[in-house]
Parts: sequence; C-alpha cells; structure tokens
Amino acid sequence: MKKLFLFLAGTAMVAAVNAAPQKVDFDKLPKNSQEFIQKNFPKEKVKTVEMDREASWDKYTVFFNSGSQVSFEGGSGDCSQIIMENGSVPMTAIPAKIKAYVAGNYANQKIVMIQTTADGFKVGLSDKTTLEFDKEGDFTQATK
Repeated sequence: MKKLFLFLAGTAMVAAVNAAPQKVDFDKLPKNSQEFIQKNFPKEKVKTVEMDREASWDKYTVFFNSGSQVSFEGGSGDCSQIIMENGSVPMTAIPAKIKAYVAGNYANQKIVMIQTTADGFKVGLSDKTTLEFDKEGDFTQATK
C-alpha cells in the first residue's frame, strides 16, 4: 500500500512538472503572433514568453515589462487574450463592431481585456463591466 501511494505521488509530481509553462524565445512564437505583437504593441518591451502545453495544443503567453500580457493559440498563432495592466487594449486589436459598440454605449470606459471564447468574444472594461459578443461581434450581454 505504501509503495502504491509513493508511486502515485511521484507520478503526480512528474505530471505537475511537465505541465508547468516553459520559457521560450520570442522567435519561437508562430510568425503571425510575432507580427501581431510588432503591429499592436510597438512600444512595449517583451519581458518573457512562456509556452504552456495544454492537452494536445500549445498556448503562448507574452509578458511585457509593463505587466500587460497577450496569449496566442500555439497551432494557429491567433491571439486569444489581451490583458492590459495599464492603459487600454490597442484599437487595432479590437474587431470594428466591438469598438463601435463600446464607443457608443460605454464612451468613458477603456477596454482593458479582450478574450476569444467558444461563442465569440469577452471584453473587460475599466469599470469592471464584462461585455459578451458573438462571433460576428454583435453584443449579447453585459455583467458587472
């Protein structure tokens, strides 16, 4: 019984170590991820890049010196999340319909987070309001 417990504990530790994000060089990001950073965050300095293996795909997260971060899907290299520590998500990284909706309905708020979801997009505003949009960028709901 004791050997079984030790074996299971050891296996769990190995799995936990393998699941930990690994630091990688910026040039290990998919090409379109690199271009996205260069286009939308030209003044940000990259602090670290981490690759996290989740199930059968990789996820890359770029951390900036400012504390902001951008995540990408490993296979496609598409942006999956932007979290701004200071300032707002660059307008060039926000779909047009979402920009227009926020400007028309939350003019005094900054977009500090945008994330792709299975259903579309989730947007976080500076007043802690969360907006949800479908895949076409049409508003579906707000929560605070």
